[in-house]
Amino acid sequence: MTAVDRSHLDRLRPLSSATDLTDFTHSTLEADSDPQSDDFADFESETQSLTPSIWDYVRQYGRTYHRYMAGAYPFPNDEPERERLDMQHAIIKALFGQRNWFAPLKRPKRMLDIGCGTGKWCLEMGIAANLTPHQVEGIDLSPIQPDVTPGNVDFFIDDIRRKEWWHCTQPYDYIHTRFTLGIFQDFREIIQKGFNNLEPGGWMESQEIYSKVFCDDGTMPADFELLEWTKTQDLAAMRLGRPLRIANKLKMWYEQAGFVDVHEEVFAIPINSWPRDARYKLLGKFFHWNMCQGVHAWTVEYFIKALGWTETEVEVYLAHLRNSIADKTVHCYYKVWVVKGRRPFPTEPPSETPKPSHWPREPTSDDEGDDDDDDIDNGTATIA
Repeated sequence: MTAVDRSHLDRLRPLSSATDLTDFTHSTLEADSDPQSDDFADFESETQSLTPSIWDYVRQYGRTYHRYMAGAYPFPNDEPERERLDMQHAIIKALFGQRNWFAPLKRPKRMLDIGCGTGKWCLEMGIAANLTPHQVEGIDLSPIQPDVTPGNVDFFIDDIRRKEWWHCTQPYDYIHTRFTLGIFQDFREIIQKGFNNLEPGGWMESQEIYSKVFCDDGTMPADFELLEWTKTQDLAAMRLGRPLRIANKLKMWYEQAGFVDVHEEVFAIPINSWPRDARYKLLGKFFHWNMCQGVHAWTVEYFIKALGWTETEVEVYLAHLRNSIADKTVHCYYKVWVVKGRRPFPTEPPSETPKPSHWPREPTSDDEGDDDDDDIDNGTATIA
């Protein structure tokens, strides 16, 4: 293990027809006819020089937020959120059968995690025995990664939206994203940058939760508070230009970006411990904790800025919301998409899916100051 050289924070990274059919679906949940009692209380640059001011976090709503490119990421970075992110990593890894990736990787030399957060995924990839030797890089807007890391893991404070990220001088063999809903104005740009920055034959993979809540047995009433929250949150996100409903479009967007061998899998995760199956019951128990810890972060910035709510109104609303999340008589769940695609070799046919006319494009000098945003389809879709 080596100490992180924080001097790298003072320099920039070296930059230089679709189908809705699902390849694999993991979504069969059966309610427990005699659910056990679960006590919630049991779980207790565009910048050329970065300075120590990036640790002088923005403070609002009783939380802290990143200072570098302040406002670009709408969620907090304080200790409670970091603990929640670490738990979320463990939950999602368990949902995936203890897997961190699905792409068929063969000793990749360089990997990149976009929006690495606390760095858990990067650290585990850095010591994955069947992938060594390799180098893992993570980028994020908040310096919330550990100070001590394996020698092959590096973290950088950077903004993937910078125009320099359209092309890197050192391409990657694998690029990873996870749970980026509600962050970017157009996630297609991130996918295209991923494609551009891969070696031929390299893979990109996105693991994304869909913001809509599902129920298969009619136990979720039309006025269920969690259902209402997802709709209100979606409205607020759209007003702020940060779409939430991106997971079900990833496969199409990957193909439009130029990827081949694009595949998707869809997993289900219950909101609490209502399922009968012991594994899903445990996943739901921890996901319940994760949601109750996270809803303030996922609500306060959106509802205050986009809908004009007060902090007090948000707090009262969230108290009712947490009660609905704990209701095991309602058998609802979220879907998590995993989509992976490969950049083709020059000698093989390219993707047959054309880019739409409003596809994000690499900025030129003539585009500086152009804030025109193309509308993209953010409708819902169902799994076949």
